[in-house]
Amino acid sequence: MKTTLYTVLCVAIRLGAVLMAVGLFERLPVFLWESPSGGFALDAVLLAVFGLLVAGALWLWPGILAGWTIGRRGHETLETQLDADGLMRVALTVTGALLSVSGLAGCLGHVLTMFLFQSRMADATTGQLPVSEWHWVIYYIVQTGAGVALMLGSRGLANVLQHVRGRQPQVLADTDDEIVPRG
Repeated sequence: MKTTLYTVLCVAIRLGAVLMAVGLFERLPVFLWESPSGGFALDAVLLAVFGLLVAGALWLWPGILAGWTIGRRGHETLETQLDADGLMRVALTVTGALLSVSGLAGCLGHVLTMFLFQSRMADATTGQLPVSEWHWVIYYIVQTGAGVALMLGSRGLANVLQHVRGRQPQVLADTDDEIVPRG
């Protein structure tokens, strides 16, 4: 397979733009209905709209950021000996890494938020956090564990998917596949 670093980076930037837009759309109802003091949070909505505009610009023009990032070396040809099964393993590993990092960040952020709320709720009548707050901590822990399992078990999962498709998995030697720049 032949490609360029510029092309790979453009695909990654577009993927990041999609994830950014989906995350902002996901949080938009929270900005609208759970604003402070029951009012309409215009600043939060404007910030979300600005984020959506940035995501749209990254989708339409990923080459600008890719060019700034890699400079003159961006059009070197990258050649790899990975076949479709190897690419599937790489994709599953990257997906697992994304899930585990996202889950760990969410868990840490939510636990810190819970500690902040716990200290502020000390003068409330019950002084206890709602049980639903623990739901998110458990969710992020499971997401982190699933990401690590997917990252470490990508080869086995790729073999299972090949069996489901009716193909026999290829037996590969335990060598590293190299991506070699050609220029």
